Amino acid sequence: MKKIALLAVFAIALTMTGCNGCTMMAKNLESNYSELHRDVVVLNAFTGDTLFAYSGPCYFNTTEQSNDVSIIYSVNGRKLKADFVGSGFVFKAVEK
Repeated sequence: MKKIALLAVFAIALTMTGCNGCTMMAKNLESNYSELHRDVVVLNAFTGDTLFAYSGPCYFNTTEQSNDVSIIYSVNGRKLKADFVGSGFVFKAVEK
């Protein structure tokens, strides 16, 4: 019984901290199984030019230490991947 109570307290604490990585992981799981639709735009941070734009089901892999982002998306049933490395870009995603 103590293990269940401890697990419940841990789960509540984890959800209340607002962990960005946990939130993104939950959204990616949702996207993997229910095809979460997003509008994604990646801009050059220096010029404002659009580097990548996509609207549809996708999910993200990020590396917080190096600011790298990978976008995995589908085109005609094929999974494709777009990688953005470094800090020279602005990443915007809107869920539909």
